[in-house]
Order: sequence, then structure tokens, then C-alpha cells
Amino acid sequence: MIERHNRNYEIIMQLKRYLPEGCVQDEDPVPVRGSGCRYQDGNGKEYLDFSSGIFTNTFGHACEEINRAGYAQAGLLANVHGRHTEAELRFYQRLFPLLPADDYKAMPYNDGGYTIDRGLTDIVNYYGRKRIGIGAYRNGFHGKTQAAKLLVNETKKASFYHNFLIDFPNCYRCPWKKRKGQCRMECAKSAVQELEANEAGAVIFELIQGSGIVLPPEGYWERIYDYCKSHGILMFADEVLTGGGRTGSYLASSHYGVIPDMIAITKGLANGKPLSVLLERSFITQNPYAVRPLERASTFAAHPEALAAAEKLLELLERDHIMENVRILGAVLKDKLLEIAEKSRFIGEIRSLGLMAAVEFVTDKESKLPSAVMGTAVFQSCRENGLETIQSGHIIRLAPPLNMKRDELLLGLSLLEESIEQAEEEAAVRM
Repeated sequence: MIERHNRNYEIIMQLKRYLPEGCVQDEDPVPVRGSGCRYQDGNGKEYLDFSSGIFTNTFGHACEEINRAGYAQAGLLANVHGRHTEAELRFYQRLFPLLPADDYKAMPYNDGGYTIDRGLTDIVNYYGRKRIGIGAYRNGFHGKTQAAKLLVNETKKASFYHNFLIDFPNCYRCPWKKRKGQCRMECAKSAVQELEANEAGAVIFELIQGSGIVLPPEGYWERIYDYCKSHGILMFADEVLTGGGRTGSYLASSHYGVIPDMIAITKGLANGKPLSVLLERSFITQNPYAVRPLERASTFAAHPEALAAAEKLLELLERDHIMENVRILGAVLKDKLLEIAEKSRFIGEIRSLGLMAAVEFVTDKESKLPSAVMGTAVFQSCRENGLETIQSGHIIRLAPPLNMKRDELLLGLSLLEESIEQAEEEAAVRM
């Protein structure tokens, strides 16, 4: 039950006067302040944040060093539309050594969806604005712009150019009804067949499908990469969720041995500040459409304050050995989640890499039927116990800050386990 006389509820009710239906829920906590991996809501209740602001706060809330860098830049220069600054240069000087090839060119923007949209435009420009086959993966997510939505639309009546869909390899719910470890990589064969049949000129993909943290089987991306490279198919890696060190490598592409022709990075760049970067190999940027004056400009692109914050974040990643921390704590996260899953009758599968993970809830382990009821119950129980997670239907996603300490991680996992037990007890009573 919602306590009607509390500050959270008062704020939500007032917001509803201005926002469309569905934007806020009555029971939502309203964050008002945060520090590190914790935040407080309007009632003063504290939450351990295992969402990192939906993957955006690499160093948690109110990171003093990053904020100071942004403040210092704000005192020098605010946004100058269409111009470039020393803050942008310093950011690139730290970013480019982390990239998988030395011939990328960067285009900074401030939103993931826009960055994907711009990349799609550049693909079309690269092919002389002719209609070409552009592959995308079923159940993928690339933003909320119209082009990004049409890219994964499964109807022929509404599509982006000649786009087509490829089944993403999901070993738990294999589209080809194969058993994990007992197949001949049917997923990769099928993808190659689709690319060939549709005369693909490009394919856009998430290395790890973010909506459910679905990881491909070992060797999958290497096969797709080899095929695309040998057939001149552009590979556009959507690293909006995975970029910035979350997997234990700065880019998930590097983890899987892939050197994409195009990369989009956003959420992990500037600790919650609005910044995104589209990276393209130089041969893509040299077509006659791409080199026109102001072709790449956008009103708040290359915002100096966000770039200063991002440059400081990259400094801290190196100085504090953050990616090593991600790999170490990622192993702890995975092991503990597997322990929790062993005890639960409603957890179908655990998936994780680095500090991103998914707990998939099912009605029972034999049928594997998704249980959004359990997903919702666990999500709400977590909030009641002071743990912020991310719900995606029957899946709970976890994305703690990359600089989290081991004791904080273990505390959060203890709260998660307690919340799952409570939700299961309530389910038993209903049954």
C-alpha cells in the first residue's frame, strides 16, 4: 500500500499534471540526492543503486572529481554550436588508445538514439544513398528515434530502407531448439544465410543484447565478423550499454575479438552527463555526402562540460584500475547469482559479464515460461528492501557502479536474495 502522505507521492501527483499518462507511477521513489552507489528518495529512504541510473553512472552518484572537472570547464566556456574545443581534444586523447583500431574518426553527440540514427544515415550515404540491405537483430533495441524503431520492426509495412531481421543467439531459448554446447552453431549459420539472402551492405548489432543481457555463445561474433569482413559488409556495433568498461573491457567488441567499422557509445561515457560518440573507420567518413560543411553538427554536440567530465572519467578508469575491479567483482557477482539461482524454483537462468547481469524468472524451470509476475514481485520487494534494480518484464537486470567495493556488492546481493525469497513466499501463499 502507498502511504498517501509522503513527499514522494506528493511530487509524483504534481508531476502528473504536466506529464503524459504512463510516464510516472504512484509508487515510484523520487531520487533527490545521492553519493557513490547510494541515493535517497523524497522521504529520506536510502537505496543501494544496482542500476547505475540505468547504466549511466559509471562512478555512481555525485562523483566529486568528475563534477569538479565539469564545473571548471563551465567556468571557462559553455556550449558553442558547431565549434570544437580543447576539452574535446583532451577527451579524444584519452579515448582513442582504448579503441580496437587506430583509424577511427569521432563524431560527438548527446544521446544514444540520435547517434544510432546518425550512423544509419552515414551507412546510407556510404552506399551513395542507394537502398541496401541493413540487418538488425530480433528483440534488439537501438533507441527511440523513428529510424531506430523501424530498424527492428517485424512488419514489412513499416521498415527502414531494406532492413531485415536476424535471430539473436539465445542459448536458453534457442530459436532452433538446440541444446547449449550440443549444437553446431546453428545461430551463426542462420545469420550468415540471412546476410547473404538479403544482399546485406551493413549489419547493426549489440554484442550483448541489452534488454535481457543475452550473451552469445563462444565463437559466435568471431564467425559473423569473419564473414562480414570477407564480404565487405559494414558492422555497426551498438555499445550504448556495454561501452565504457562495463564488461571488463572498455568495449565489448574487444572482449569478442571484433573490430567494428562503426561504434556507438553513450551511457558509460560521462557519469550521467549527456554525451555520446559515434566512431567510424576513416573510409566511411570520406564519402562526398559526409564531408559537406556542418553535415555532422548538432545543437548540443561536443558539449564542453560533458566532454571535460568524460575526460576525467577516463583518467579515473586508468588511475584506479577500474576495469580490473570490474573483472574481479564480475566473477563474484556471477558466482553469487548462480548460488541464488540454485535455491530458487523460479529462476530459469543467470547471465552476466563483468558488472552487468540478468536474472530471468519463469513459472517453472521445466517449461521455461516467462513469469512477469515474479519479475514484478522481486523488483518491488527489492525496492522495499532498499535495493534499486532494473525490471524488464520477467527479467531483473543488475548494473552496479564500476567502482563499487566488494562489501557493497555483497550487501546488494544479500538484499536481492532476501527479496527473491520474500517474493517466492508470497507466490506460495497465492498458490
